[in-house]
Amino acid sequence: MTLVHQVEALLRDGIRHQLWTQHLPGELKLCQRLQVSRTTLRAALATLTRERWLRSSQGQRREIVQTRRPRRTPDRTGPVVLLTGAPLDSMVGIMMYLIDDLRDQLAKGGFEFEVHASRQWLGRRPDAALERLARARRPVAWVLVSCPLAVQRWFMNSGLPCVLAGSCHPGVMLPTVEVDFQSLGQHAIWQFANRGHRKVALLVPALGMAGEVKIVNGAQAAARTARGLDLQIVEHDGTPSSVKRRLETLFERNRPTGLLVAGAPYLVTVMTMLAGAGIRVPADVSVICRDSEPFLDYVLPPLTRYAVNPMDFARRLSRTAIALAQGGSAPVRHQMLEPKFMVGETLRHLSLKQTSDG
Repeated sequence: MTLVHQVEALLRDGIRHQLWTQHLPGELKLCQRLQVSRTTLRAALATLTRERWLRSSQGQRREIVQTRRPRRTPDRTGPVVLLTGAPLDSMVGIMMYLIDDLRDQLAKGGFEFEVHASRQWLGRRPDAALERLARARRPVAWVLVSCPLAVQRWFMNSGLPCVLAGSCHPGVMLPTVEVDFQSLGQHAIWQFANRGHRKVALLVPALGMAGEVKIVNGAQAAARTARGLDLQIVEHDGTPSSVKRRLETLFERNRPTGLLVAGAPYLVTVMTMLAGAGIRVPADVSVICRDSEPFLDYVLPPLTRYAVNPMDFARRLSRTAIALAQGGSAPVRHQMLEPKFMVGETLRHLSLKQTSDG
């Protein structure tokens, strides 16, 4: 199958499952989402227009003229299933808040709620396990949390009603409630650059999640436009020992003046490791955390970080899950939450001498 044919299939699937309901997004957004060139996209769009899936008008977005929605089963008695590759005992406060709110809102709507948390969903071939779960439980809707590319692709191809609490991988089209991590990555790097930092590191877990990919992409895009800024991407496996080893190597070989940490739990390891090594925050290194959790209010010095209203996130997720469980479509297909930048005391300006020395 050629790349153009693959894009045609992705667009048809998106239309069938009401990813878009009236008009397609603009070409630039579609190219970014599908990770293809405009030439490839236009060839696919031309085919769908000839097949009368789309109608094209001068100066306007392409109109969707047929949907061919998949039939929905009349039996809506199954549970809503939350699927996650993260063990429940490893989840931080905001994620547990989301689960609790989902449970409460679904109970009010008369729906059962189940959580299936297992690292098996993180494997490269989860298809058989997902098919068994779908047959055994027959969920009326799914909520996907911390799910890698293989799981996202399976749900996109299956056509099952689902909403993703997080970001889609390139080439995957599912309803989402997500934080704009790509813009966050760009913004954070510019915060460092505007304060004179020229050596910055992004500490990120290498777990194959789309949100991590997006923050890396955003940070790299900002670094390319920030004059003279050296950005290092430092990946770890999610364990404290791995974070410690990677940081020790980083500070021995190419010591940064700025550190962006993706993940609130990892921030604890970072701060304690730096303190143990005699590296002062922010005198020796400035620190920004991608996330915010209530326990970070107790970190000293007060932490510079990004925060999203958990109630807003939870309500959007619950409304979407209930709409899907009732047999409808997601009320809004892509719900993007903009994080708030909270300036603490862990981000400092460098003097001209410090910048040149770095």
